Amino acid sequence: MSIVGGPLSFLLGGLLAPPLMHMGGAETIAANAEADPAANTAHVIAFVAAGFLLPIGVVGLAWLARRHAPWPATIGGLLGVLGWIPLSALTALDELARTMGQLPGSHGPLYDRFAYGPIMNTYLIIYIVGHLLAYVLLGIALRRARVLPAWAAWAMVASSPLTMVMFILPGNPIAVGAVAIALLVAGSVPAAITTARQPS
Repeated sequence: MSIVGGPLSFLLGGLLAPPLMHMGGAETIAANAEADPAANTAHVIAFVAAGFLLPIGVVGLAWLARRHAPWPATIGGLLGVLGWIPLSALTALDELARTMGQLPGSHGPLYDRFAYGPIMNTYLIIYIVGHLLAYVLLGIALRRARVLPAWAAWAMVASSPLTMVMFILPGNPIAVGAVAIALLVAGSVPAAITTARQPS
């Protein structure tokens, strides 16, 4: 469940998030103030679920590849867990923006000081580097172990550079990120099926 449920929850959260998120305090809070309340709440809930499921999912992927590709599987699994741990803090940042969007007054400077301070920047760097490297290594490990179709393993690998493209492009276009996570979801489905068929 976690192997597919984690990326699927993350995809849902990203699609439901207000546009112009993380573009600066004032813009982020304004986007949350204008967003549909139900969809915005659902986006935070989806990210909370993803924060629990994704670390478990990468452990499952590493376990699946461990026998035939122990080193990339182990390193990828460790990087994945490390990389997904900060998602909870980043989700709390989204909830802060949602709450500020419901309050009167200007809270942009306060949001900026918190969101772009050293603590949150450290979380962000660990998140980006950890989970993106993890899926490259895990995709390679799963392909080397031949426990997945080639397209599924390479879909996982491709999701990481495509996510980097999203971070680099101006405005962090949601469509690019959605395609990247959709590739990860697609590659995770055969992995979940294979895991379910493994003898206990």
